[in-house]
Amino acid sequence: MIMGAELALLGGSVYYVLAGAAIIAGGVLMLMGSVSGALLYLLAWLLTWPWALWEVGFDGWGLLPRLLGPTLIAVLVVLTIPVLRRAQKTSLVRKGIA
Repeated sequence: MIMGAELALLGGSVYYVLAGAAIIAGGVLMLMGSVSGALLYLLAWLLTWPWALWEVGFDGWGLLPRLLGPTLIAVLVVLTIPVLRRAQKTSLVRKGIA
């Protein structure tokens, strides 16, 4: 997010700041055991695709650094959702909510 802010100040895309904020918030929520953190990351990942296509078009080499890493992380995030659901359910039961 910080490097994204530097790029934005140099006239680059504000996308990196917004995506960085969403990824940090999603990560914090996931560490707290919340499924909403995973969903926030996946939303940021989903919005990365149209942004990347807008920025470089269908140039494969241009898309690769913009999409490969976030997509690999998205796969891992999807795999954590069942664990997060169990953790969230356990937390609610302990609090007497569920």
